[in-house]
Amino acid sequence: MASHGPARTLAPGPRRTAGAPTRGRRRRRSRARTITRVLLVVVLAGVVGLTSFLGGLLSAPIDFAVPPPPKSALLLAADGRTQFATIPPPQRRTVVPPEDIPAVMRKAMISAEDERFLTHKGVDPLATIRAAYRDLTGAPTQGGSTLTQQYVKNVYVGNDQTALRKVKEAALAVRLEHKLSKDQILTDYLNVLYLGNNVYGVQAAARYYFGVDVKDLAMTSKGTRDPTLELARASLLAGIAPAPSAWNPVKDLTTAKARQRYTLNQMIKLGFVTSDEASAAFRRPVKPVKEALPELPTDAPEFADLMKAQLQARFKSDGEQTLFQGGLRVRTTMDNDLQTAAARALREVLPADSDPAAAVAAIDIRNGDVKAMATLRRDQAKKIYGYQRNGLNLATSGFRSTGSTIKPFTLAVALEQHHSLEERRYGPQCLKIPDIHEKGGFYKPCNAGDSESGTFSLRTALVHSVNTIYIPLAKEVGRERIRRLMLAAGVKVRDESRFRANVNSFGLGTTAEVSPLSLADAYAALVNHGTHVDPRFYTEIRVGGTATSQGRVLPGFSPKVGKARVLPANVADDVTDAMKDVVERGTGTAARQDFPVYGKTGTTNDARDAWFVGCVREPQYVCIATWMGYEDHRSMHDLEGQKGLIFGGTLPAKVFARTFAILREIQADRKARLAGGPVPSAQPSATASPRKHRRRPTPTPSAAASPKPSGRPLPGGPPPAPSPSPSPPPILPSTAPQGRPPPSTGPAG
Repeated sequence: MASHGPARTLAPGPRRTAGAPTRGRRRRRSRARTITRVLLVVVLAGVVGLTSFLGGLLSAPIDFAVPPPPKSALLLAADGRTQFATIPPPQRRTVVPPEDIPAVMRKAMISAEDERFLTHKGVDPLATIRAAYRDLTGAPTQGGSTLTQQYVKNVYVGNDQTALRKVKEAALAVRLEHKLSKDQILTDYLNVLYLGNNVYGVQAAARYYFGVDVKDLAMTSKGTRDPTLELARASLLAGIAPAPSAWNPVKDLTTAKARQRYTLNQMIKLGFVTSDEASAAFRRPVKPVKEALPELPTDAPEFADLMKAQLQARFKSDGEQTLFQGGLRVRTTMDNDLQTAAARALREVLPADSDPAAAVAAIDIRNGDVKAMATLRRDQAKKIYGYQRNGLNLATSGFRSTGSTIKPFTLAVALEQHHSLEERRYGPQCLKIPDIHEKGGFYKPCNAGDSESGTFSLRTALVHSVNTIYIPLAKEVGRERIRRLMLAAGVKVRDESRFRANVNSFGLGTTAEVSPLSLADAYAALVNHGTHVDPRFYTEIRVGGTATSQGRVLPGFSPKVGKARVLPANVADDVTDAMKDVVERGTGTAARQDFPVYGKTGTTNDARDAWFVGCVREPQYVCIATWMGYEDHRSMHDLEGQKGLIFGGTLPAKVFARTFAILREIQADRKARLAGGPVPSAQPSATASPRKHRRRPTPTPSAAASPKPSGRPLPGGPPPAPSPSPSPPPILPSTAPQGRPPPSTGPAG
C-alpha cells in the first residue's frame, strides 16, 4: 500500500460537558429575560395607565345635559336692527321634555336597540361577549353597545373605531348610569338620536316623517287618536335607528317595514304589546310625508340665499359649528328700504308672467356695500315665475352682453389718451367694416335711429349712444385696454377667455357677458372718482345676542374693504359728467330725478337684452344696474303697453325711476308714523304712467317712457322736465355706514 505522507494528528479540542450552555445559548436566554422584563413593565404601565384613565373618567366633572339644538343664524339689515331672514341649520333637532314622548315610543326604542336596557348598569357584558364572539368567528356582526353607550358615543366620544374610544365609552356609560335615572337617559337619547335625512331626535323625526309632533303620534288626519297608528309610527321610527341612512322609509320603505316587523316582534317578546296589537300596527299603512321646513317670508330672498352660501363657505373649516351653535347675528349691507323699493319696482313695471326676466342690483359707491338685489325669473318651459329659493340669482349669476353700457369705459380710455369730451367726430348712419367672419365679408353696424348720423362731440355721442362713433373709437384707443379697465373696475364675466377684444363688435359689448351686480360695481368705480372698492355683503358678525343684547363681535370675520385706483380722478369725473347728460337730455331721460343721476343705457341686437345703469351721489350714494331680457334670448318686442322694441331707456330706466319713487313713499310713511301724524297718500311718480296688461293691472303707476332720442343735440337746450307731483318728499340718505359672438347691428342705448 502506497504511503500518502505522514499522518496528521488533530489537536484535542475543549472538552464539552453535557447540558452546559454554549455562549450563544446564554445570549438568547439573556435576551429572552430582557424582553420578558420589558413586556412586564409595558403591561404594568398599561394597567396603571388604564386604571388612571378610568379613574379620571369616573372622577372628572362632566356635564351630562343634552347639548342644545343648533340655532338659526339671524340676518339683519344694514341698520343692525331689522331682521329680514334666517339661515336655518342643515340638521333638524328639537329637544322635548319627557312628558312629550309617549310610552310606546320609549318601549319601541328599547325593543329595537337594547332589550336589557332596564336591567344593566350601562354596559351589557352578555352583549359585549356575543359581539366579540361574532367578530372572532366571522359570523354576521351584531352591536355590543348598550343604548347608554350609544348615547355617550353620539354626544361625548364620537365614532372613532379605536379600542381607547370603546374603553372611554364604557366608562362614561357606567358613570352616566350612576348619575341619571333610566328614564332621563332614555329621554336624552331620544332627543339626540340620528334618524336619517338630517333629522335628529324623535320630535324632529315625527315632524319630518309623519307631519305631527311626537306627542301626537296617535293623531289621525281627522283629529282623533288611534293607538294602533301610534304603535305603527313608533315602531317604524325605532326600527330605522340602528342604520337610519340605509333604512329610512323615504329611501327604502320596504326595508323600513322589515325593520318595523323586527321591532314589533321584540316588543311582543318583551311583553310590551300583544301579538294582535303588533299585527294590526304592522298592517296599518304609514306613508312618510317628508315635511319640509317652512321658509320664512322675506323681501330679500336673493340676498338671504347669497348670504347663506357665503357664510357656509366662511365657516366650513369648523364644520359650521360656530355658524349654528352660537346664535349668530349677521349685520349685512342690505338697505331694507331700498331692497323693498327695488323689488316692488320690478313687479310693477313687469307684472305679467309673459314679461321678460329682470334683475336689479345696487351697490354703495363709497364702500362697496351691496345695498339691494331683486330678480324676476320668467322661464315658461320650467313654469318659473319669480325667484325660486336657492335658485339662479340673475343679479349675481345672470351673465348677458352689456350693449352700449360698455361705452363709458371706451370714453374713459380715450380721455386717458388725451382725447377730450368736446372732440368732434363724424358718425354715419351705418358703417361697413371688412370682416372675413361676417356674411358678405363686411361687418355693418348701424345707429338705432335714422337721424342718428352727423358730427358729434365724444360727450354728445355718448349722450345719444352713437354706435358709428364709438365702435371705431374703441379700436383706435385699444380694445384690450378697455377690456382691462372693465375687469379692474370690477366687471365679472361668465368666461374671461370669451371676453375677447379682437372682434369688430367689441365696442358694443358683444363679448362682455357680465352680471348686473358687477356692472353696478364697475360704474361705481367711475362715479367714485376712479377708485374701485370690492363689494361686500356683510359688515360684522356677533355671537351670543339676545332680544336685549347684540352680543359680542366675532373677531376675524369682518370683511376688509379692498380699494384700488383704476382711473385718474379727473378722467373718471369727466366720464361721470358726460353720463349726467345721458339722463338729462339723452337716451336715459326716463330715469331723471330732482337730483343728478349719472347713467347709461344699453340695448343688444334685436333687443335681446336691455340695460340701464344709474348712479347718484346724493342722497343715497348708490349705483343701480337694471337688466331685462328673456332667458331664451328672444327679442323683446311688442310687449303689452309698449310699442316696438324695448330699449335700455324704456322699461329698465322706468324701473330705476320707480325704485326711487317707492323709496320716497316708504320713507315719508315712516316719517309720518314716527311723528304721529297722518300717513301721506301715495302720489304718482313724476315720471309715472300706467302700463296695461291682460293678466292683471299694475298695482301702482309705473315710470313713463322716454321720448325717442333724436340723435343730435336738441335746439334750445334740454327739453322741459315733466310736471312734478305736488311737493314730493325728499329721499333720505342711507343709514348704512360710510366662442365668437353673433354680430350686432348695434341699436343705440
